[in-house]
Amino acid sequence: MNDDQLKQAITSSLPFFGVTRQGDVLARYVPYGLVFRWSWNQMVPMPVQGSDLVWLLHAADQEEHSISETEKPRRPGKAGPAGAP
Repeated sequence: MNDDQLKQAITSSLPFFGVTRQGDVLARYVPYGLVFRWSWNQMVPMPVQGSDLVWLLHAADQEEHSISETEKPRRPGKAGPAGAP
C-alpha cells in the first residue's frame, strides 16, 4: 500500500493495514473503528483520526521522521523489591 492509498484508507471507514515510508505500522480492525499504530509491542489508538491523522502523516513525511519519534522515550523499570523507592 503506497502513501496515497494509506491516506485514502484512513479517511474511509473500511478496515486496512499498511506501513508508511517512515516505517509506521497503521491499522483499522473494524469498519468505522479507530486507527491504531504499532508501538512498543502493542497497537495503540492514534490520538487524532481521519483528516487530522492524514495531515500528521503528511507533516511527518515532509520533515522526514516517523510519527513515533515524537513519543517520550520509555525508561526500563528498576530491578528491586516491590514498593522500594
